[in-house]
This record gives sequence, structure tokens and C-alpha cells, in this order.
Amino acid sequence: MKLQKHLGGGASRLAAIWSEINSPEGLPDRRDFTLPRLGSLASCFLVLQQGEGDTLTVVQSGTAIDHIWGRNVVGAQSGSLALRPDVDLADEKALTALSLPCGIHLGRALLKASGNRLTHETLYLPVTSNHGRQLVSVTDFADKRDMYGLLGDTSPVIGGEMYFAYFVDVGLGLPGEGNLRVA
Repeated sequence: MKLQKHLGGGASRLAAIWSEINSPEGLPDRRDFTLPRLGSLASCFLVLQQGEGDTLTVVQSGTAIDHIWGRNVVGAQSGSLALRPDVDLADEKALTALSLPCGIHLGRALLKASGNRLTHETLYLPVTSNHGRQLVSVTDFADKRDMYGLLGDTSPVIGGEMYFAYFVDVGLGLPGEGNLRVA
């Protein structure tokens, strides 16, 4: 996967780790994404798996992710983290990525009740686990100054928008529906 050259920061590092532990026989094992291997990425790391039906559940989240949402998001359904306009798009993409498997690269801007705006990009990559396929992800914040300004901001996320969502070929192909959709 030559994805790293098209990504910045943490997403590029996640892609490099994924490529390093990927094997020709299949996807990396979730257990290979250890804290020592992730290093500073751990605070922006999140793992999703398919729950019952067409739901997605957060099974691991880093402290920066929890801080943005104002709570520990482990156990949360993805719909409770998505904004109403992008719930179907995000869940549809993630379920497709799990079944193919492939990755997803998406960008969103979140608006908090305080008026703070946070623009971020997230890369999701498929892995195997004892619980079936999962998606591991790292979120990159567009402007680190925004992140620092949000450290004391416990106000809820009240809106925002998804401005791109791409499927990412990890060597197993892309879904027939195309690899780009802008919300």
C-alpha cells in the first residue's frame, strides 16, 4: 500500500504501521497495534467493529478522541458520534470497508457549542481480531492550535459537516460503487 505519501501526520504513520505488519495471507491482527508501536498516535486512535445488524460500535478510543466528544466513547454506537447528515454515509462506508475489506479516508469539521470549530481527517484501515474484522483509525487535526484551544472546552458537539470520504485500496480492491463520495 503506497498510501502514506498522500497523507499527513498520524494517518501516514498508521498506514506505515499497517503496511509493516500486513501479511500476504491477510490483514494485520488488531493485537499488533500495541501502545509501544502506536506511541503518540495512541491518543487519537479508535477501533470500530460491527455490532448487531448494521450498527458500528467503538471498542477502543484514545484520550484525544474521548476529549473531543466529552466522554469515554468505548461502547458508543457510531451513530451517536456522527452528525445527523453524515450518519448514513459514514456507517455505509465503514460497513462496506469491513466486508470488502478496504480502508476509508474522510474529513469532517465539527462545531462545538462554545463556537470552537475543529477540522480533522481520519484514516480507517481494516484488521482482523478475535471478534472478526475491525477498523483501526487515527485522527489528524488540521490545526494543532484548534486542539489546544479545545483542551478546556467541555461543550458538546452541536454540528458540522463531512467534506470528503474516499475508499482506500489496501491491495484487495475497491467497492463497485466507486471510491469517492463528497457529502
